[in-house]
Amino acid sequence: MPPKFSKRHGFSTSLMLAAMIMAVPICAAAQHFTIERYHADITIRKDSSLEVIETISVAFSRPKHGIYREVPYKYVDELGNSLRTPIKVSAVSDATGKPRSYKVGRRGNVVTIRIGDADKYVQGRQTYVIAYTVENAVLFLGDQDELYWNVTGNYWKAPIEEASAKVQLDVLANSDKLLATCYTGRQGSRETACSAQTEENAGAFYATRSLQPGEGLTLSFAWQKGLVSPPSAWKKFLWAVNLRENWVFLLPMATFIGMLQAWHKKGRDPIVRKAVPVAYGPPAYQDKPLSAAELGTLMDEKLDARDLTAAIVGLAAKGYLSIEEQVEEGWIFNSTAYTLRQLKEPEKDLGKFETTLMEKIFAGHSNEVQVSDLKNKFYKHLDLLKDTPYQDLVNKKYFSKSPDKVRKTYLAAGFTVSIALAIGLGLLSPDGARGLFAGIAAGLPILGLARFMPAKTAACAFAHNQILGFEEFLTRAEKDRLERMDDKHLFSRFLPYAIALDVTDRWAKAFEGIDQEPPQWYVSSHPSRLATFSPRAFSSSLTTMSSSLSSAMFSAPRSSGGGGGGFGGGGSSGGGFGGGGGGSW
Repeated sequence: MPPKFSKRHGFSTSLMLAAMIMAVPICAAAQHFTIERYHADITIRKDSSLEVIETISVAFSRPKHGIYREVPYKYVDELGNSLRTPIKVSAVSDATGKPRSYKVGRRGNVVTIRIGDADKYVQGRQTYVIAYTVENAVLFLGDQDELYWNVTGNYWKAPIEEASAKVQLDVLANSDKLLATCYTGRQGSRETACSAQTEENAGAFYATRSLQPGEGLTLSFAWQKGLVSPPSAWKKFLWAVNLRENWVFLLPMATFIGMLQAWHKKGRDPIVRKAVPVAYGPPAYQDKPLSAAELGTLMDEKLDARDLTAAIVGLAAKGYLSIEEQVEEGWIFNSTAYTLRQLKEPEKDLGKFETTLMEKIFAGHSNEVQVSDLKNKFYKHLDLLKDTPYQDLVNKKYFSKSPDKVRKTYLAAGFTVSIALAIGLGLLSPDGARGLFAGIAAGLPILGLARFMPAKTAACAFAHNQILGFEEFLTRAEKDRLERMDDKHLFSRFLPYAIALDVTDRWAKAFEGIDQEPPQWYVSSHPSRLATFSPRAFSSSLTTMSSSLSSAMFSAPRSSGGGGGGFGGGGSSGGGFGGGGGGSW
């Protein structure tokens, strides 16, 4: 759990930070070393960043590889707001400046600096000089700016005989006022067994007694406002985003940008003229009108239940089959059943899809079939039926590739990317959960945009415009225009297309008061209704039939920052930024 800081009001209305970094009890086992001297030189730069140089002199009582230092960099206030102090380790050396081997890692809320060589041991007195920079650790308060810093940390597993720190304000002008105080002891202690002195933009702090394991030295150093610049909004944004840890979340953005580029290059439809003239019939290919199912598939690039219903009504309108309605009496309510009866064999004028559809409907049923008999059986033919109109549209140069295959290719790619990256990042990234989530998210743009990737050809885009014009006619047909067309079968002839475009009700409403022949292919259980034919009433009956037909054909068996600080009673040992601890290894 990240350390927490809370608001307090005191001498400077400054910030109080609790530096509990990890829920790890202090180990009572011997670490076999003593910190003889712990000193920190802290330089506050004009841009509010800190340069910290820690000199840690230790005495090992038995051979060890070295020491490790832990410094927290994530904090959470009492309201749950998160705050980060980015840390960058620049060098680790001995007392003479000779570089030491070290490795920096991040675990939970701390930066861990592991110093030493796994193949070598050291013993006796050793000095470790650790240099690192810290950002976002200066508190910009109402009447002053302040550094509230846990010098040693409270989680060293060894005693500290001497602890001290020097803070230097590295700016051109001198501060008119300097305030300094310090605290010692365990986490939350108000003890002040320490000395704090100020002079010329600097403060000197040292503990007046040795510190036991679990005890630390914390300082507060304040100066007048205006000498140090607060971080820019851009820097704060970068700290919040924290790309060092969250770079994996760039992957979903990268795949999204990649998919936009792929769509722009491969999935974007050609641009045709914007004006859509009214069309009084469906578009044609080589002087043969597209079927209702082809028209519906071309519009939304998929074959759905409405297109299948439109195709069956289209076959009926062309005289290949009839739809018979029967009322079945029940104990309380009557129900309506439907029978499809084949009237003749498919001829050359039918497209491949319509021919295949007829073959599959009546397969094993001679020349008639109850719609209810198709339930849990017809679904086996859907994959073949879905492929057929796509291939017909490809053959007619409306698509360069089957829209369904294009979608499936990108869906497969999306799942592959999600699974591969989730496994890879989950295993390789320091934070497995973050890597797992980012890996899954990386595939989502591919999955989400897959349906937009099928691209129409120029011929298809032109036909699409014609369909929009035809749809305009079906939805806004005026009575005088329909009467001038003088076609008593007009309603039935274009009904399949109205079903495919989901404008059946509007198409039927346009024929109020216009004499139309009742469709001979629909046998009603109430013949009197067709004697005085009403397109709107017929449309209602057809909607019920369509629902029953779709339900049967598609059914399948189930198996299938701001506040208080270190002054005016608000401070304590272990408060402030910095802190942490360490041990030997």
